[in-house]
Amino acid sequence: MKIVALVVLGLLLVTMIVTGAKAWQVSRAIADREAGLVADRAGAARADLPEKVEAFALRGMMGATPGTAAHLTQSAEMQRNPGDDWMALSARQVIGTGVTGFAWTAVMRAGPVPVVRVLDSYAAGHGILDVRLFGAWRMDAFKGPAADVAEAARYLAEIPWSPDAILLNRDLVWTSAGDAVEVALDTPGGTARVTLYFDDRGDVARMTAQDRPAIQPDGTMRSMVWEGRYSNYREIGGRRIPLESEVGYVRDTGFAPYFRGRTLTYSVSASAPN
Repeated sequence: MKIVALVVLGLLLVTMIVTGAKAWQVSRAIADREAGLVADRAGAARADLPEKVEAFALRGMMGATPGTAAHLTQSAEMQRNPGDDWMALSARQVIGTGVTGFAWTAVMRAGPVPVVRVLDSYAAGHGILDVRLFGAWRMDAFKGPAADVAEAARYLAEIPWSPDAILLNRDLVWTSAGDAVEVALDTPGGTARVTLYFDDRGDVARMTAQDRPAIQPDGTMRSMVWEGRYSNYREIGGRRIPLESEVGYVRDTGFAPYFRGRTLTYSVSASAPN
């Protein structure tokens, strides 16, 4: 029995070491992806923005000089499928301003143990959703042309968190659409489009994407109407941004959120001196 116990203990130890080494490799890859979103210096602000978009961005900047990337942390909860329990998570995110892209890394814990790590990202023209057990072993992945469009749409939808990107990112195509504004981004998988709706104060209160690729509970893919809502605009980290948000799909029963989040910390990388 002692020999069996020692063998089991040895196997567990080896598994923990291998898992830790793999998790470290994944963490380094995520850190490299985040670093790639930070430009050396901010470029010149655009002069071709729709009036309400420019006014929104300047109000969010609060007189600051544009930076090279936004960094934030969140507390949130997610629902994998309609009717499932909500799962608590903590997350950090880097949003490029002159560089088009973002990297959102979330951790779901069982007590103090980080059981699941999720990377949701768009960088260098491609999107990926990567889910790993203990931050090491891949449980699920979403990539390819549909992921490119879906994750590019997320970058566009989260532009209210980065007024610097509104002013600096020349990859974004802005078009006035009545009381709303559409922002578009070309990807290898197609064009991502999001429509932003403003409230009476001139803040972005809601967004929609009419045909965002979405993974269904049975694993198939289909385009769905995607919607997000922003609230509680406050000053944090030198910017005025929405602290609370929820995102979901419009189903037969109406808007069904699957994500609810609150921004806890926020900062902007300063541009390198000339």
